[in-house]
Amino acid sequence: MSISRIVFLLFLLDSIAHIWAGTLERTDITLITKPLLMPLLALWLVTSLTGQQRRKAGSAFRFWLFGLAFSTLGDVFLMFEGSQYFLLGLGAFLCTHLCYIIALNRWRNGTPGLIQREPEGALPFIGYIIGFLWFLWNGIPAEMKIPVTIYAIVINLMMMSAFQLKPQLSKSSFAHLFGGALLFTLSDSLIALGKFGAPFPYAHFAIMITYIAGQALLANGVRQSIISDEFHGE
Repeated sequence: MSISRIVFLLFLLDSIAHIWAGTLERTDITLITKPLLMPLLALWLVTSLTGQQRRKAGSAFRFWLFGLAFSTLGDVFLMFEGSQYFLLGLGAFLCTHLCYIIALNRWRNGTPGLIQREPEGALPFIGYIIGFLWFLWNGIPAEMKIPVTIYAIVINLMMMSAFQLKPQLSKSSFAHLFGGALLFTLSDSLIALGKFGAPFPYAHFAIMITYIAGQALLANGVRQSIISDEFHGE
């Protein structure tokens, strides 16, 4: 069995253990499993590509790894209670999405994206962010309205950056990248719904399974597109 397969198996086992422990409120286990999620995913992404492939992907690939590093920080901050830790987690994941936006746009490398070709494609993204913020607005504390709004705009831009790549990717690569972006956004939306809206049953399960699946799909979309030589970094 190759190193990358072993690492991916460890990632799957850690993901299952974390979701199981969180559902049963086993904090002693989640404190171990959660910080390992994104480092294992990053290690899988690195080991599944050759050195030449990583070099060809350039700085765009490095920005993707930076994004996973910031995700790890966000995961750690959100393990603790308190508004200060929530804001730190929000800031870390904001950096994640900014890194992903930079990577996706560098991989596009000047090629006109789908929204540039068909501007009406931006309407569902704009409608979602306006509708979701409107729905939660009254429940968001005054001091958090601006940070939450900025975060919502940035994650929306991350989704749009993935959507932009449709003309230059295979169906499989695009499905993984854009599907992952949608799941990541859904996970963040569920966090916001639980914090600023109404608590809902099995919140931890829903949030973590969409987050883990979203990050894994994004990483696999990156891997596939690099291996298939569908786009390059700068």
